[in-house]
Amino acid sequence: MIRTTDLVSLGATAAETYDECDTAQTELNASFGVTFEAAKDNLLRDFKLAESEGMDLSCFQGSASRFKYNQFNTNIVVRITRIPTPHSKLEKLAARVEKLEAELKVAKLQLKHTAEQLVASGDCNELTDKVSLAFTRLKR
Repeated sequence: MIRTTDLVSLGATAAETYDECDTAQTELNASFGVTFEAAKDNLLRDFKLAESEGMDLSCFQGSASRFKYNQFNTNIVVRITRIPTPHSKLEKLAARVEKLEAELKVAKLQLKHTAEQLVASGDCNELTDKVSLAFTRLKR
């Protein structure tokens, strides 16, 4: 049988290791993260520029990508998302999807409200769906 003191003790261990990990990650990001983000942003900027100029970028995608760097044991995965140019048929479908999404949102709210009412009245019980943990820093 799990006791509250057991959970508090396990929580203290998890909090201590979180503090150590978070501190190390912060120090690591201060040392290497800034230069990595700058290099990544520069590559992305020029990649977008090359794409806008019509350059064939297929050599950077797939299993034969030129962005595989064995000496660094690194592969840069390129994902290019494309959208179609405007078209009346697509605009009609987009409007329909928007309407259906709005109806779905209302239906989900109705479901939530009805469930809350049933639980409050005792006509329905609640079951634990999942338990999760989040670690955050205390404000000092």
